[in-house]
Amino acid sequence: MDLKYSLKSYIENFSTALSFALLFVFVLPILWFSGSFMSSGTIFLDYGFIKLPFFDAILLLGLSIAFLFFYSILICLMVFAVRRDMNKVRLNYYLAEKIHKFGLKYFYFVAIFTIVSVIIVPFLISYGIPTFAINIFIGVFSLLFFFLPQTLVVDEESLRSSILSNWEFMLKNPKDVLTVFLFGFFAVLIIQLFEFAVDYFFLIGNYFSLFIALVFLVPFLEVMKTRIYMNRFAIVKNYNPGE
Repeated sequence: MDLKYSLKSYIENFSTALSFALLFVFVLPILWFSGSFMSSGTIFLDYGFIKLPFFDAILLLGLSIAFLFFYSILICLMVFAVRRDMNKVRLNYYLAEKIHKFGLKYFYFVAIFTIVSVIIVPFLISYGIPTFAINIFIGVFSLLFFFLPQTLVVDEESLRSSILSNWEFMLKNPKDVLTVFLFGFFAVLIIQLFEFAVDYFFLIGNYFSLFIALVFLVPFLEVMKTRIYMNRFAIVKNYNPGE
């Protein structure tokens, strides 16, 4: 994995990365509810949000699902942008006929994952399972689908087949998976430091960290993962942007 070429790919597709900022349309409405909070570049739903008044809980869940829908579309657009650069495809055809299908498949997955989590977790807490243990489990479980956007957009398979391809790729390339994960992990720690620093002076650190995460970290990680995934193909393995 070469960070230099990933950075070049990110810069070449910065307009796509910048479109992640549109997700801020949902941020304030979501944070208006007491069952949500923002930290470390992420929006969280409190595990007890289902105890909110019925309509508040439904509205919060609906806004969160809407956020996930557009997030999924943008993730797939970012992956497709890198795929387009590394392996020329018919741009108009994919934007008109394919990209929404990729996005919908990924959205179905993340929406179901989120809904199941917010339903099951309160019951686990009620049985005395520590919150930190639940968070670790959810985090590790979500990592099992680390390359799902890439398998969906690059291989153009069904959701089930894409999940299996994701697992196969991760098992065959544990070093690459660990490298990207560690990069993302330490990047989040750095974002937290920036958040604390900005909060010390302006008390807007959480908004600052969310912007950095959405516009820089998330798209860049997808660029890295897509380049790694597409290096399976000999025809694109030696492609380097800007050369």
